[in-house]
Order: sequence, then structure tokens, then C-alpha cells
Amino acid sequence: MKHSAGLASPEPVRYEVLEDIDGLTGLLLGVLNLAFLRVGLALFRNVVHYLAAATTSHSDGSAPPRARQPLINYHDSMDRELATFFQEMFQIDVDNTDISRITFPAFEEVLGLTDLAIMRKEGFRHFDIENRAENSGRFRFLAQYLVFLVAKVLDARLEGQATFHRKLVGALRRAGELRNVVFVSTNYDILIDNALADEYRHEMDLDYGVDFRNFDRPDDWRRPRRGRSVSLFKPHGSLNWLFCPTCNDLELTPKEKGVVTRLITDFAHAACPHCGSIYSPLIVPPTFYKDLNNVFLSSIWNRTDVALRKVNHVVFCGYSFPDADIHIKYLLKRAQTNRDGPLRFTVVNNFKGKKPYDRQQEEYRYKRFLGSAVRYTGTSFEEFAADPLAVLRP
Repeated sequence: MKHSAGLASPEPVRYEVLEDIDGLTGLLLGVLNLAFLRVGLALFRNVVHYLAAATTSHSDGSAPPRARQPLINYHDSMDRELATFFQEMFQIDVDNTDISRITFPAFEEVLGLTDLAIMRKEGFRHFDIENRAENSGRFRFLAQYLVFLVAKVLDARLEGQATFHRKLVGALRRAGELRNVVFVSTNYDILIDNALADEYRHEMDLDYGVDFRNFDRPDDWRRPRRGRSVSLFKPHGSLNWLFCPTCNDLELTPKEKGVVTRLITDFAHAACPHCGSIYSPLIVPPTFYKDLNNVFLSSIWNRTDVALRKVNHVVFCGYSFPDADIHIKYLLKRAQTNRDGPLRFTVVNNFKGKKPYDRQQEEYRYKRFLGSAVRYTGTSFEEFAADPLAVLRP
């Protein structure tokens, strides 16, 4: 059995390497803990809470506890624009509203408004598309601001939460299964990235499935070695990827959320050192209108497609199978139908306080689309990380 999933440097060899993943014992699909779409409403509540924290002060002029190190700086033009957007579009007053009493729209709906308006070249009152008006192109800025805001919320909420990811990776390595697993993450955080990157101490490289400009620099992120790498494919992008639209190059910021540290908090380092253009985040927002046309995302899509069709067992971790993720469902259905033998599915997405109704609906979504091959468990990610073989080898 061949186990290599490394990315070879010469272009003609790439597809030969992809063929080597035949017979993999498992694939983990999902965000491995705090899922973007799993938290859904909770994440949107946090966005508004942070906006409110940054715009409110005590009667003595001091900042409330939540705002002592605010994610949102109300004096920043981006944050002022976001506050105006929530007020105009959803009547959410971050200055005066009791957040706990608000019925929030889904985050997919919020982002979907901007995406669909841009696609249709239409505007809303006070939010024009490109023309000669003073507020021209406002929706395009808002779309990017919302991505930045999500990045800031995730950065704050996930700091120091990689314990279980490291346990999972360590358990797989000790069992001799790490190279037999392909990780596919729909999340932007870098918790699983950092856990896998630490495996360089055991002569294991991390393969994202794309080429980074870092490969050409000495003493930087090295090109994954064939036969000594583990694959992590992120078809929705990552917080540690910076895209230069002029050079058409991708920069990796290892163990650093470059989207947050460079594009938001330290804008002085947001420019490409080669051409001077401002980097862009390579992140696909969680909307129904996902744009996967970027050349790097297309490459990852292809690698993910091939990997899914080669594995014999898919394990979903922390993934609720949302309706908005039709692209992932498309890949899964291709993997399920374009093969001779059966493909097994196991769902690991239980957590403390999960309501029975939510469990039932989630199980229904999985089985409605993937059929009876789905094993829906009551296992949590923490339990899976402690003993992954209990799921991978039932």
C-alpha cells in the first residue's frame, strides 16, 4: 500500500503523487472543533457584541471589560462602516441595543446580501455599487470588511485552543496512521495547521496542496517532501495565506494569522515586497455564492476532489453539513458515486449542551444527502482526539 501524499516540485509529477494516496484509511472533513458554520448564530452574536463593546463606555469614561482590548475600534473607518451597515440593513444599534433581545439573521444571509448585490451590480439605499457617487463601491468594501471582522472574531475566540488538535495528531502519529489520513478543513483558523506543522520534529512536512513563494526563499517554509508529508487541504482559504493579485503569488505566514496581523492590525506590512501591491486575504466567506475561481483555490479543489475519490472512509469532525456548503456536498457526491466500492461516512459532532432537535436535524441532513452509509455517532471531538482509532477502525 502506498501512503505518500506529498507535493512534488516538478509539475509533471504532481498527478502521479496524487495517485499514491490510494487506499488511505480515513479523511477528516470539517473544522476540527470550533466550526464557522456550526456556531452560526453564536458567531454573529459575537460580531455584534464586539461592535457594541468598542462603542460603549462606562459613566466614568472607562471602557467596559469587554472593550479593554476591543476587536473593533470605532474610530477606525472600517469599524464605523460596519456599525452603519448593521444599523441600516438590520436595525441593529450597537450603541444602545440590548443584544440579548435581538433576533439575528444568519451570517450566511449577511454576507449573501453583499455578494449577491455585487454579482447583480445592484445597490441598496445608501450603499451604491460602482458609479460617480461619493459612496461608490461601498458594498465591495463592506464585503471585505466583513471577512476581516470574521477573522478578528475567530482570532480572539480560538487563541490557545489547539490542545485537542495536537492530541489528535499525536495519537495518529503514534498509531502509525498520520500519513494515511488526508485532512480537509472548511475553516479559516490555523489550529490544525499548527498541530500538523509541529510534526516537522518527527520528519513530517505539511502539504497544503499549493505552491507558496516561500519555497523559493532560503531558511523559509520548505517544499513538502514526497513520502514525508501529511496533506491539509483548505478549499475555503486560510487566515495564514496572503494573496498578491499582481504577482499572482501566495505567501504563507507560518503559525501566524497573516490576515489579522498584517492586513488588519499592522497595515504597514500589508504590501507585497516584490511589487508593492496590497495583499488580499484568500478566504471564501460562508455564503451561498462562493467564488472559487482563484487559481490556488482551484488547485486545492482539484487535490481535494482526487483525495476524496481515493479514500474509503470519511470522518466529519465538528461539521454540521450546512445547506450553504453545496460545493463540499458536490465533492462528496462525486467521491461517493465515482468509485467501484462503497464509501463509509462517520459523523463526530457531539458537544455538551447540544439539543436533541439539533442532533436530529443534523443527522437528517447527512442521511438525506449521503444515504444509509452514514454512521451518526454521539462522539465529541475531544473523545475522538483522545482515541481516533476507535472511529477509524470500528
